[in-house]
Amino acid sequence: MKKHTITHWNKNAPKAYVSNGFIGFRIGKNPFSDISGMLTGFSVGIVPEHSTEELVHIPVPHISFSYKGDTVIPEILSQTYDFSNGELSTESLLHCIDGDVTLSYTVFCCRTSPTLFIGSLCANGNLPDDLNITVHFPIEKNPYTISGWECSDPNEDLYDGKCLIHSYDNSSTAGIAYTVLGAFSNKSHEPFSNMITRVTVNTNNSPIHIVTSYVPGIMHGEPHNQAQRMLGLAKWSTVDHLYEQNREAWEKLWKSRITIEGAQEEWQNVIDASFFYLMSSVSEFSPMSIPPFGLSSPLYGGHCFWDTESFMFMPPLFFAPEIARSMLDYRSRQKEDAENNARINGYRGIQYPWQTCVHGYELTPPFCTQAGEQHINLDIGLAFDGYARVHGDKAYIKENVWPIIHGICEWIESRVKKTDRGYEIHHITGIDEETDDVNNDSYSNIMSAKLLRSGSEYSVMIGFGERERWLDIADNLYIPIRENGVLEQYEGMDDRAKHASTTVMSYFPYGFTNGNESDLKTFAYYISHGMFEYCRYPMLSGFLGIFPAWMGDRETSLKFYEEANLTFFSDPFYACTEYAIQDPADRINPKKPLKTCFITGRASLLSGLIMGLTKICPWKGSVDAPIEQWLGENIVLPNGWTKITIGHVTIRGKDYRIEAEHGAKHARLIAL
Repeated sequence: MKKHTITHWNKNAPKAYVSNGFIGFRIGKNPFSDISGMLTGFSVGIVPEHSTEELVHIPVPHISFSYKGDTVIPEILSQTYDFSNGELSTESLLHCIDGDVTLSYTVFCCRTSPTLFIGSLCANGNLPDDLNITVHFPIEKNPYTISGWECSDPNEDLYDGKCLIHSYDNSSTAGIAYTVLGAFSNKSHEPFSNMITRVTVNTNNSPIHIVTSYVPGIMHGEPHNQAQRMLGLAKWSTVDHLYEQNREAWEKLWKSRITIEGAQEEWQNVIDASFFYLMSSVSEFSPMSIPPFGLSSPLYGGHCFWDTESFMFMPPLFFAPEIARSMLDYRSRQKEDAENNARINGYRGIQYPWQTCVHGYELTPPFCTQAGEQHINLDIGLAFDGYARVHGDKAYIKENVWPIIHGICEWIESRVKKTDRGYEIHHITGIDEETDDVNNDSYSNIMSAKLLRSGSEYSVMIGFGERERWLDIADNLYIPIRENGVLEQYEGMDDRAKHASTTVMSYFPYGFTNGNESDLKTFAYYISHGMFEYCRYPMLSGFLGIFPAWMGDRETSLKFYEEANLTFFSDPFYACTEYAIQDPADRINPKKPLKTCFITGRASLLSGLIMGLTKICPWKGSVDAPIEQWLGENIVLPNGWTKITIGHVTIRGKDYRIEAEHGAKHARLIAL
């Protein structure tokens, strides 16, 4: 895996994003002071600006230096981000009056002990005697209150400081505890004014470690005490062992690396960065699921949308089933809130809100209309359906998949309207948010029918019998297809020059077909009505290149893939944006700050490589169909690409490598 090193910084360049899906940090050129962090599951309560609950920044460790009474400002020389293990290292110079000291500071978020953020200071040569290092946690201007300042007895040195954080409305809490480890001649605390530790270094070559534990209150009634306990366990394990465990965890993840033969070198960097930032943002241990920007910033309030299940869920579904299950667990825990939301809207069953955070009630700002995007209910149901199809765990299906899909099917049953054309869904917003309040959004109707059929199969599987009512609705749901075979985005869609091209998501990843001729006409229609321009937008743009490939047009496929992916990355460290960066110069030296790291689009690219170009569709056939039935025929790759390899996937308890060669009849699943 490539290490990315930078020695020059543009003032508008995005900061590095370091995360393990439980905690996340943005770290700038100077990691000692230019740092912010977020903790999954800790929200500030109601934010006046949007009148909704939102995730917020948390106190993070700052480091300062002094020598013989003078403050020493580090001169930053370089930063290296190692994608193989998630470690960010910064080289700097300390200009002390007795000579310069080269200092290396490496930070990472531990994947195996997920509450821990670890920073290690090492000198290239000896640190000078009497160098003072101060670690503190600034709390100014943060939208919460802090109580429970404590420090350890100096004779016991169990930890340096801990505190309890409260949201303003006391709906959310978090605990922080930290310790500074190493060889010191002196160590002191100032816990009651702020969390501050000062150490004086002896001449030595041993590293100094700053270990911080963050625990959200939704996981523990006394999170600050639990954070302290996690520090104790970290000491038992040793920091060196935690580095080793973290690297082993990343090594396991990277077994699923996707490679492309025949593509320009830049593509491997883009695919690796997409994989790295997605997997940095998900954790099997998180009490929440993943928002569009992960834990990189509070953008979109740290809320979860349909992005979670429709895009970011798909790669872990194959690469890391334990992470995929954790993402589903988030929705299972919010089932009661979804039932209440259905009742509020006048329906039976389950209706998941468009936006959720720590809690499961609707968080869409009241001035927005996106609460009408009820297709998220179907997206969540399809994620549970997909997990059951890919992993086939009958116990999990009975205990977790069936209750959710049963509730969503009940909602569909009460949501549809019986007409002389069959069943219809009126007044809904589809994927295209710019065209809301439509009748018979094709994606929503098609996915409703798919879930109803799957729901009936699960009912039979666990002994409740076939659901005739659900099957009747599924067979008679009105789908707006024109006489020429083109699938409309919604009933009565006009023929404007540009469309959002969202309708094609019915075909991928969920396997809808109206017959080959109709499918090809639909793809051709949207390609000629603005699909290329839509490649510059977020979400499904990352995989739009599969549709020209399915039509046999390799040149257009490559053009789409390049426009929808290569234009979304910027220096440093291949940070990924929400919208395409049109000016190539802005990818290197942006004229204004860029909003990164947008994970949805990167997962879109990966999903298209795993299932789209390989023509592997778990939604083909029955819920327990043999995996051989998933394989579509006639592999066509973008121009110049000769082979896609996915190094490791897990399907129904077995490990495989996927290979898809251009011109092959179908992809190969090779047992490992």
